[in-house]
Amino acid sequence: MVFSSVEALSPFINLAMAALFLGTLFYLVRLNEKVTAMRGAQSELRTLLRACSDQVDGAEKAITTMRGVAQQLAGDLGRSLEEADRMKTAIDATTAEIAAMLARLEAGAAAVTAQPNPASPQGAKRGKPGKQVPPQQRGPARPAAALDQGDRAAALRLFRETFRAL
Repeated sequence: MVFSSVEALSPFINLAMAALFLGTLFYLVRLNEKVTAMRGAQSELRTLLRACSDQVDGAEKAITTMRGVAQQLAGDLGRSLEEADRMKTAIDATTAEIAAMLARLEAGAAAVTAQPNPASPQGAKRGKPGKQVPPQQRGPARPAAALDQGDRAAALRLFRETFRAL
């Protein structure tokens, strides 16, 4: 079929124009739906971004608070360490004193066991000439192990009392 005149083509052109117009309308309706959906999503996105921003602000405040608390704890820990160091120094000094006392006690115990009984103690009152008291013989001194245990117990007791006093 050959179209020789424009008038014969006019209904086809009108029909094609109407179809294109309807297609354009259909496309515009779908595009309007998508734009409306995007506006809704944009509103949700803004709400989500506001919430995220609020959460970031809250996190920054929490971090600032945590830093302050951490600095306070670091100061407290430093003071505790200084106090512990002072206590350690006092304990070391007390322990050294106790060790010196224990050494003196052990030396004194060795001297007591090695020293013989004196015939008459100095500074003692003499009895009447008719009544002389025979010198009493001293029993053997405590064994070294018993002396050590007793002295160690006394030293430990002194250490505990000193530690409690700190």
